[in-house]
Amino acid sequence: MRFLFLVAIFFVAFTTQAREPLAVDFRCLIGGDKQNIHLEWRVFSEPETGWTTAYVKYHGGSKPIPLVQKSEEATQKPEGRPWEMTSIWLEVMEGKITGEYRVVTQGANIYRFQYKNHRNGKEMVFVQDLAAQWNDGCEWKR
Repeated sequence: MRFLFLVAIFFVAFTTQAREPLAVDFRCLIGGDKQNIHLEWRVFSEPETGWTTAYVKYHGGSKPIPLVQKSEEATQKPEGRPWEMTSIWLEVMEGKITGEYRVVTQGANIYRFQYKNHRNGKEMVFVQDLAAQWNDGCEWKR
């Protein structure tokens, strides 16, 4: 609840002072050994200042998990295509970095979305679940 309150404060602060509205993008992903883990990745950015933050919310999870962007770099630009970007997002729970997400995108496409748990070293790859993506969030069939 406190996390959502902080997001709301940032939203109000940036939208009242900024010329551009706060941009919000979300993606629905599925992963795990049996493709049974669903998550929503939501990114908030303020174009004028370059401020960006994100969270992931696991389907059936109790609350969003805040992410802090560690890095972003352009890796290649094929002829006539958008830049391919690789970003690393740190998962922060109870003030500790507990994992990281490596995301490779090109334009609107996600080519790799990988999670690494820092506690046990396990890694999990997710793929975009277009069937779950609706206008304002993810909806998985039960």
